[in-house]
Amino acid sequence: MDLPIDVRKRRKQSHRRRWTEHNSTRQTLILEAAVELIEEHDSGAEISIQQIAERAGLARSVLYRQFDNREDLDARIREFIQLRAIEQFETAMVLDHGKTVGETLLDIMRTVVGWAAEHPNLYRFEQSGRLHGYASPQSGAVVGRQRLAELVWQRFSTVTAVLGIDVRPFHPLAHGVIGLVEGVVNQYIIAPSDSGDSGYSGPVDPEAIAELLATSVWHLFSGHAADKGYRFDRDANTAALLGGLLGTAADGKRPPTEESGR
Repeated sequence: MDLPIDVRKRRKQSHRRRWTEHNSTRQTLILEAAVELIEEHDSGAEISIQQIAERAGLARSVLYRQFDNREDLDARIREFIQLRAIEQFETAMVLDHGKTVGETLLDIMRTVVGWAAEHPNLYRFEQSGRLHGYASPQSGAVVGRQRLAELVWQRFSTVTAVLGIDVRPFHPLAHGVIGLVEGVVNQYIIAPSDSGDSGYSGPVDPEAIAELLATSVWHLFSGHAADKGYRFDRDANTAALLGGLLGTAADGKRPPTEESGR
């Protein structure tokens, strides 16, 4: 006796869902295995499909069924690396009300610089070619910059919107900040052996670079704020600063200036 159409339909959908989940799990195993091998080998070393399959505990034929070709696999590996790194940056951008503004900014830069310092091979690979879903051969680096810039802008503009401050003219600077950070990281963390002739005499280590970037980004922000008549103290407690800004916004006043006091 034939099953009712709706029962057959549900069974088919359930089977399709299980098959999709099965493939997704296998793809994650493959991508994690590839990331481990990239970390372990010298930068630029050729890692074979066989090596990835063995590390993932799968037959090589399974890899060929999961990805269109080697180029597709590499593009998905870059996407996998990039999205995982961005997850860490998102966590670092959560405001800790117990810290000062300067400490929060430094924590963000420590996360960015620290990730690159700890995973230089992943950083190079992620920026070295096409990203999954994009045609451009430079999309790994380009899309990464765009994603980070928009993440920074979204966090910043959300706060300023609550305060009633129009910061739309400064949107391009979100991309400029990411370019600044990326340029410094590339030169002094990813390729430190090339930095000797560039005129930088300070110690080339992650903490020094994070501090330099945090200070530079702060001056960029506070400089533009000062041009608009706002004065902020990076040593101020984040909770107190935001509370004061929200209070003045609720009263329809401007944030405190140097003349009026904090």
